[in-house]
Amino acid sequence: MTEDSFALDMVAVYRQTLDGQLLECNEACARMLGFSSSEELLASGRLNYLNASDSLTVLAALTDLGTLSNVEIALRRKDGTVVWALQNLKYVRVAEASKEWIEAAMFDVTDQRSAVQKLEFQAYHDSLTSLPNRSLAVDRLNVALARAKRSRKPVAVMIVDLDHFELINTTFGHGVADRLLRQVSDRLIDCVRTEDTVCRFSSDEFMVILAEMSSETDAALAAQRVLDSVSQAVQIDDHRIDVKASIGISVSPQDGITTDDLIKNATTAMYQSKERGRNMFRFHVPELNARAIERASLVASLRRGLARNEFELHYHPEVNVQTGRIDCVEALVRWRHPDIGLVAPADFLPAAEQGNLDGQIGEWVVGEACRQLRSWNDQGLKGFRMAVNLSTRQFHSRDLQRMLDDAVRAAKLEPQDLELEVSEATLARSARANDILNTLQEFGSRIAIDDFGAGGCSFTDLRQMSVDTLKIAPTFVQNMMQRNDDAAMVQAMITMAKGLDLRIIAEGVESKEQLSYLLARRCTDMQGFFFGKPLPAFALVDTLRMQH
Repeated sequence: MTEDSFALDMVAVYRQTLDGQLLECNEACARMLGFSSSEELLASGRLNYLNASDSLTVLAALTDLGTLSNVEIALRRKDGTVVWALQNLKYVRVAEASKEWIEAAMFDVTDQRSAVQKLEFQAYHDSLTSLPNRSLAVDRLNVALARAKRSRKPVAVMIVDLDHFELINTTFGHGVADRLLRQVSDRLIDCVRTEDTVCRFSSDEFMVILAEMSSETDAALAAQRVLDSVSQAVQIDDHRIDVKASIGISVSPQDGITTDDLIKNATTAMYQSKERGRNMFRFHVPELNARAIERASLVASLRRGLARNEFELHYHPEVNVQTGRIDCVEALVRWRHPDIGLVAPADFLPAAEQGNLDGQIGEWVVGEACRQLRSWNDQGLKGFRMAVNLSTRQFHSRDLQRMLDDAVRAAKLEPQDLELEVSEATLARSARANDILNTLQEFGSRIAIDDFGAGGCSFTDLRQMSVDTLKIAPTFVQNMMQRNDDAAMVQAMITMAKGLDLRIIAEGVESKEQLSYLLARRCTDMQGFFFGKPLPAFALVDTLRMQH
């Protein structure tokens, strides 16, 4: 590149070292990057790439090929705004002088790029709602199906049709109807996950793609959320408009493995919803309907149960059999259903997790357990901790420490009065397990790994975890006297806990023989029906008083 090249004022040109240090530039280059002069740009030292990795990628290709043409890259101007540059670059090496540098000429293509992006957006998005249009939705469904083939997780397609939309259009006019569609599209987006897709499929019809679901129930719960959200009256100017929707659902692979089949079958199911009375959802496969509706109904009942305070706690002591003392009491949630009666957690917690209610239930459990411990302490019943179970969602919640701190402060307790139980399966699947455990340890509560032996944590994992207690999974305790492999596992867990100076508790002790077997192997802390079933707070008072 000659000296005249730098004198030219029409094209931005510069020369830099391989590590990015600017050597020369012209005034056009300075103006393009928002500097008042080439001297000011040179004083800044180097070009400011929007993504630092871009410069390394370009450098690697350039030193390999020697020249690069039409490289589109994003740079930051002096004021921080982004400019898109189309660059032609040359790698120069003078072997006899042991010198090398990069020469480049570039053009500002920001406006052209914006125009192209605008055209692309208009081609693949609905002009009214800005949602993906039918063409882009089909592309995304193809991508979701390809991923599902690898992950073996189902994909669902929901066709959401607004009931009697023609009447709304005729009664209130196109302007109001268009604003209604925009509000409905916003509500649909709020009902699904970020990895899902909502698109406008036709005038009053939307399509929702639910990617990589854990089960068909996820689709039913999403459909119910959509119905609940859409059915809330919409206020537009002076008009209060009641909206309802009919939804059809197809699920891969049983309803098809191609986009055409899934869309066709979801549309068929949507028309079945309309024929059966509207304002409902239907699966294309009939046998899924009863199961999905039952689970969605259970989630709705749980939500009402939270509002009506239908949950209660039962308490199960952990006993040191050598001293006879209760060192800890575990709080276990129960649901007193107005029609069914007392419901065990195994019968409703899976539905609570699928309905995203486990966090709310868990927060109530922690608060209520702390209030009960405060009540017992005020009665002179002290010297033991309260254990609460954390769900997977709670364990990963950013509000976990805030929630625990609020509950402890409200009950005028100390963090060490709580023992937090986390299942081994939750820890084994969490990439953030150690960081979260360290935070909880700093908070001051003791930490127990629940169902230990059944979740997949290795000895190396355990050594790195900030925990205080291991609770042997009940299945090992129940089978240890009949199966040599379970007996060996129990012995190994006891030995490992002792070696790491951790408290070890055997869960599920139901007989005197199991107690003696464990005691002979130096496991002195136990929990199970042999010592009594979980009881309401008032029924446990006499037992607690006995040790005081």
